[in-house]
Amino acid sequence: MDLYATLLDDDKQVHAYVIKHYGDIPRLRGVRFMRYETPDACSFNDAQGAMWRKYCGKDVIYIHTRCGNYNYEDYGADKWEQSHSDTFLESVEDSGDCTYRDHYFTAVLDDDYNKICQLIEEGVLG
Repeated sequence: MDLYATLLDDDKQVHAYVIKHYGDIPRLRGVRFMRYETPDACSFNDAQGAMWRKYCGKDVIYIHTRCGNYNYEDYGADKWEQSHSDTFLESVEDSGDCTYRDHYFTAVLDDDYNKICQLIEEGVLG
């Protein structure tokens, strides 16, 4: 479980942005704005770590769900990703707990995104 992502999604502005652009997310557990993440923040040296490092510093939204392993299809994460094919990049099962999954989407650069980024930069969020 990604506690920082869970705390960030607890913010009403962040949650509203994510739901507006990425819909009804199955078993949502949190989000991160990859623009502010660094490669060394992930210690995994596997597919999960490689994917993390690939998107660090970019306008990408990381969505953490409890849709790994058998939960991926059982809870419709596969269909949810397909329904957002215009922004969906890729996803990977969590190395530490295979019941979680990390999904990466292109960020929608709108006023809401810019406001959230400003709050992160000011230290109000995150």
